[in-house]
Amino acid sequence: MDNIITESGMDFIADNTFHIERSPLYTNIKGIKTVEFIRAKGNDLILVEAKKTFPRPDDDPNAKERGRFETALKEICEKFVHSLNLYSSVKVGVRETQLPEDFLPPDKVTLIFVLVLKDLKQEWRRPIQTALNMVLPPYVRKIWKPTVLVINHDFAITQNLANNHTQIAED
Repeated sequence: MDNIITESGMDFIADNTFHIERSPLYTNIKGIKTVEFIRAKGNDLILVEAKKTFPRPDDDPNAKERGRFETALKEICEKFVHSLNLYSSVKVGVRETQLPEDFLPPDKVTLIFVLVLKDLKQEWRRPIQTALNMVLPPYVRKIWKPTVLVINHDFAITQNLANNHTQIAED
């Protein structure tokens, strides 16, 4: 399959996708973070961040582990918010960079932030998703009304977001 983006040992379907992380729009600006890519699918505008691993989501008495979890959540939220702002800056004409010719986003969208964790333990999905929602700035939740999903690679495959060929080598 030609339209593939490989991230964190997973292959993602790149149909109607803006690979923002590799775009000059992102690489020419210092001090911001982005998700891997933005994909338009029907009325959904899906911002995808992929990770091989993620810190444990429970109330581990080990303060160091709890701190790693909270830091990881904040970093993911920054990536979602920065990516949305960067994408929006192009759409409203602040940035002159063009989106890829083959990327056709819908005019009216449902915004979905997706964190794909390659080897996500099922019992960790809901606690991570809940915590990620809580860390999102309230203004983002009120203005943009995103749906936040935390899924594993297998579920990404069932949603036609990823394919079942997993890369052995890490990017």
